[in-house]
Amino acid sequence: MRKSAYIFGIVLCVVALGVSAAQAQQQTQDQPIPAYHSPLASQADNTDPNAPPAQLTPDNRALTGIQDPTIGVASTNHSYWTPHVDLGVTLDTEPPVGGSGSGLTTWTSLTGGVDLRWMSGRSDMTLGYIGGGVFSNDGSSSNGIVQDLNFVDKLSFRRWALTLIEQAAYTPESAFGSGGFPGVSLPGGEPGLGGLVPGQTIITSEGQRFFNTSLGQVDVYLTPRSSLTFVGGYSLLHSFNENLLDYGDLIAQAGYNYQITRKDTLGVSYVFAGFRYDNFDESINTNTLLFSYGRKVTGRLAFRIGAGPEFTFINTPIIPGTGVGTIGPPSGGSTTNVYWYLATSLQYQMQRTALSATYSHGVAGGSGVFAGSLADTLTGSAVRQLSRVSSGTWTVGYSRNTELATSGLPQIQFSNQPFDYWYTGLNYSRLWGRSLNLNLGYQLQYQNSNASFCTGTGCGSSFVRNLITFGVGWRKQPIPIE
Repeated sequence: MRKSAYIFGIVLCVVALGVSAAQAQQQTQDQPIPAYHSPLASQADNTDPNAPPAQLTPDNRALTGIQDPTIGVASTNHSYWTPHVDLGVTLDTEPPVGGSGSGLTTWTSLTGGVDLRWMSGRSDMTLGYIGGGVFSNDGSSSNGIVQDLNFVDKLSFRRWALTLIEQAAYTPESAFGSGGFPGVSLPGGEPGLGGLVPGQTIITSEGQRFFNTSLGQVDVYLTPRSSLTFVGGYSLLHSFNENLLDYGDLIAQAGYNYQITRKDTLGVSYVFAGFRYDNFDESINTNTLLFSYGRKVTGRLAFRIGAGPEFTFINTPIIPGTGVGTIGPPSGGSTTNVYWYLATSLQYQMQRTALSATYSHGVAGGSGVFAGSLADTLTGSAVRQLSRVSSGTWTVGYSRNTELATSGLPQIQFSNQPFDYWYTGLNYSRLWGRSLNLNLGYQLQYQNSNASFCTGTGCGSSFVRNLITFGVGWRKQPIPIE
């Protein structure tokens, strides 16, 4: 296959990935949903090494809510903002791009952004923005544009709370497992709460795409131990330069949470997801009953698991038979299937090592490749503090997307075949002074299928990619807002 274009991602994947466990199971991405990540979390390695350890307060996120549980929330009572800039150079052996060039491709990425935390009265808001681009040394390749906005605002009242989440990203390639550009952290790449964030876990040819998710959550506190959670929102995936299936996902959820001990919580929830495709007349509705369990130990452990039956209703247009005249059985119509849904996430903090793992299984949007898929996604990471100013990270991920049993599917490039995708990577990070950070990374990507697919200049049943990255980042220490 050939190389020529831009690649997008980060070798230092996500340290605190979360998957949905007891929560909105539906996945609007190509796989059971990616969880929301705080816009400030992606730069956790750039903190002041001389500062005392952050004091954590208990995480009070609802078990059946849209955000994954964490080991705790940094205690602060003031507002601040932090600007940052990152420059990276990546050696890419097989970018998934068409073109006439050959040999290794080198990419330069330049991004800048700002993180903001604003606390005022009942509001606790975080906002993160990253903008920039990736540039290839191959003149026949197109450069890529990066725009990423993450916004969360929680309004707390005596008996209830309102959480608003907005995620938007304009990216040059699939985000799941992509690596090579330090400083870029995008939603939609990792599984999470069960389909609330659109994304892709299938490698396709390079091309700009837009992810967007708007969600609202209301928590009603019934007693000190019990609460109700209501979620509603919409997400979408749209591609600009690829012949893929664009779609949106309408999300609704209601759940009940009961804290049986100081550390353990049980929950039950109902989740609805409705997938609609722009360029194909098909609709998929899923109704899922989730039974959930969570355990949290502040500063040490955050665990959640949710499982239950997923009732799937698929409607496709009636297509006449292909026999003589109108003779022959028609295809299409309505299909009803029952699948099982499972989503689980784990974060575990030791003295010098942080571990995280996620797994999810269920009906997903199809990554723009299928009009619906049955998706399995597994991710994991280990972060080790090597010294006062350096750390090492290992990441691994796997996804499998299998087309749902539907008729009338349009004949697009990748239709009617399963995809298996693996990635793994290592990253070394070292702080220089209080603001500069050095990153060295390597990542391997491998995708295969039982039939030929095309991700660049050639087509085949497998795709292998190696990424080696060097990057330098500057991050200003938090600037207080009076």
